[in-house]
Amino acid sequence: MLKAKGRRTAGKPSWRSFMDEFSAIQDVSLMEGVVAGCAVVAYADGWVTEEEKKRMAGLIHGFTPMRAFGITEVMHAFEETTRRFEADHDEGELHALSVVGALRGRERYPELLVQTCCAIAAADGGFDAEERAAASRVCQALGLDPAEFDLADAR
Repeated sequence: MLKAKGRRTAGKPSWRSFMDEFSAIQDVSLMEGVVAGCAVVAYADGWVTEEEKKRMAGLIHGFTPMRAFGITEVMHAFEETTRRFEADHDEGELHALSVVGALRGRERYPELLVQTCCAIAAADGGFDAEERAAASRVCQALGLDPAEFDLADAR
């Protein structure tokens, strides 16, 4: 798992503590932000195949803390976000980044969102330069330094 460095975290949290913290929040705005952030990363190369959409939906669905929001609600948010990207990629990304940006300044939400997006993006065994650059844009929308998540080279 990518972790925030420096002043934001005191040592590397365990995956279990990360999952517990995420699960404890149960705030719909965090769920929507995670879905939007994941979509920004998924559409990093400009398009997503049906297979990639299914895989991303499966990864989001399989991320245990997201289940606390109700899988129907999570999948609705995912489908709505992907529809926006498919209608107009640039407009879809602007909207997704505005959803992400709404969490700016909320205690721990921005870090949890970036950590979750990076973990889900890397779950398929890769985290390429385009995806890293997209994750960097997510950081910027949240007012976070991408270097705190080992994304400094992705700008």
